Amino acid sequence: MLTVNLLLKNQNGRYMSVSKDEIVREEIINHAQKLFQQFGLKKTTMDEIAEASGKAKSTLYHYFTSKEEVFEAVIQNEMTSLRALVKNHVEEKKTVEDKMTVYFIKFHEEILNMMNIYRIAKYEIRDERKSRAYFLKLIEFEQAYLSRILEDGFDAGEIKSIDKEDIPWFAETMVAAFFGIVRYAIEKEREFDPDKLTKIARNLVPRLFN
Repeated sequence: MLTVNLLLKNQNGRYMSVSKDEIVREEIINHAQKLFQQFGLKKTTMDEIAEASGKAKSTLYHYFTSKEEVFEAVIQNEMTSLRALVKNHVEEKKTVEDKMTVYFIKFHEEILNMMNIYRIAKYEIRDERKSRAYFLKLIEFEQAYLSRILEDGFDAGEIKSIDKEDIPWFAETMVAAFFGIVRYAIEKEREFDPDKLTKIARNLVPRLFN
C-alpha cells in the first residue's frame, strides 16, 4: 500500500512529515472538539461528527470505534497542546521565579479555556476510573515538569529555601494547589478572571522563593 506523507509546520515552526491518515484523523478530532465543547459528549453523535468534519460515516469508523474513543483523542490532543503552549512560554524566561510565574499564569489560562472539555471528563464519562485517569495523567506530567524547573533553579543557586530531595513533594504540593483552582471552577461551574489569576501569580510565586 502506498503511503503519502506531507510536510507540515508544527507549533515550533519546524517542518514534520505527516501521513494522509494522520491529517484526516486530526481533522476529525478538531471538529469533534468543537462539538463536544458546545453540546457535551452525551448529546454529540457520530453522525454529527462525520457531518462536521466533512467525512463519510464509514471513514469516521475507520479511525474511531465510538464517540467515546474520539473524545479520548480530543483529551489527548488538548493535553499535548497545553504542554506545548505552556512550555514555549516558560522556556522564554531565564529565572526560576519568572518561569514559575509564567507557568502559573499560562497553565491556568489554557486549562480554563478548555473548561467545558474537563467538565465533560468529570461529569459525562460513565466510567469513573477513566475520568479519574484523565486528570491523574495530566497531574503526573505537570508534577514532573515542575520538578525539572525547580531542580534547574536549585542547580543554578536560585533556590536556597528548599532542599533538593524535597523538590518532588514541593512540586506535587504546587500542582495540587493549581489543580485545586481548576477543580473548584468545575464544581462551581464558573470562570476565573484571568487578570485576577495574573495578580495572584505575581504576588504569590515570589514569596515561595524568599
